[in-house]
Amino acid sequence: MKKIKFLFITMILFSCNSNKKHIPIKKDVKQESSKKDFTNFIAEGFEVAVVQNEKKIAFGDLNQDGYQDFVTIIVNSNTNIENTDPEEVRIAIYEGSENDTYKQKALSGNLTSAFIYNENPTLKITTQILSISHQSMRHDYEIKFRFEKKHNDYMLIGSELNNYGNATHDGAGNTSINFLTKTKVKKTLEYDHETEKLKELKPVVTKIKEDLISITQISDLTIYKIIGSE
Repeated sequence: MKKIKFLFITMILFSCNSNKKHIPIKKDVKQESSKKDFTNFIAEGFEVAVVQNEKKIAFGDLNQDGYQDFVTIIVNSNTNIENTDPEEVRIAIYEGSENDTYKQKALSGNLTSAFIYNENPTLKITTQILSISHQSMRHDYEIKFRFEKKHNDYMLIGSELNNYGNATHDGAGNTSINFLTKTKVKKTLEYDHETEKLKELKPVVTKIKEDLISITQISDLTIYKIIGSE
């Protein structure tokens, strides 16, 4: 009798489980929605720059508040950084919040001269560091920003400038600046005509006096001085 009762209960449980509907795992739609609708938050009169069919935009949690932020290079409307010379090219940082909304937090100065002529600036977010790189015929540089609570702003914390020198790479080298430690290290290559080889000169280490610089202070007029090119 006990065996019959056990079999009866087992059959009922099996029947109930087989009638349950499969419930799909809910996807994290917040990130998908944000990536799709981010253009709604770009200021009127501007659009995301496109270079080689790629939109210049990067996503990440820059201010470490748990919400997705994004950084983009924006240009004045109806221009393509690859085909024409836009009048305005700026770096814009948008902070995310609940309900998939974004608010423009920071905007650089005009970087048209620094980012045009078929060049391809790149954006990258690693942890909470924003890295912006640019390469031209004679040099390349990278500038790094981080959200600093003390300033409630995105501040320039480091830069790397690589000069290619002349045809023999005489004068080529690297200038690395750490704005947090206020240290600049300049390395230079010199061509030795006797040996017909490049030799690395002794690095020059200097202290800088400038305070941390906000991304809003970066522009065509300041960028090369800031990264040690002047």
